Amino acid sequence: MRFLIALLLSLASVAPALAQNTGPDRVATNFYKLYLQIKPRGIPDTVVRRQFDPYMTSSLIDQLKRAEKAEATHRKATENQEPPLLEGDPFSSLFEGATSYKVDSCTVEGPRAYCDVDLAFMAEAGARPTTWTDKLALVRRVGGWQVDDVQFGGAWDFAQHGSLRATLRDVIRQAGN
Repeated sequence: MRFLIALLLSLASVAPALAQNTGPDRVATNFYKLYLQIKPRGIPDTVVRRQFDPYMTSSLIDQLKRAEKAEATHRKATENQEPPLLEGDPFSSLFEGATSYKVDSCTVEGPRAYCDVDLAFMAEAGARPTTWTDKLALVRRVGGWQVDDVQFGGAWDFAQHGSLRATLRDVIRQAGN
């Protein structure tokens, strides 16, 4: 019994420190660190998606799974003779994705948070980078903050517009799933 009480007291003293390390800005930073390591293209397959799973809400994970299934349906229906329904970077406004990021600011609104993330893509050293700001939408869960959507903010003609969830819905709809 003493052991249990001691364990609970030690956890209670650590909890505030853990809460400070799992704020929306920290989760956003960790999400984009992983993003730059993986550089996803198209709908993430199971192996890639599982690496992102700890940072995302279960509903976003489920939507990614449905989109992955939709891509497989599309591939099969077209006998792999058409391009994927989603090509390029699924998590940013730019097809090529970002080569750097900076979490600018996060605004907490009750159980939701929105983080402005400044992104840049540099095609080659010394070139002028393409820059833009996307907004990461997070939800507070029992275990901490989790990514629930990405709102695309690129303003050029061929930028991906809307949000990650809207894009995934389009992929699912196009495949008839």
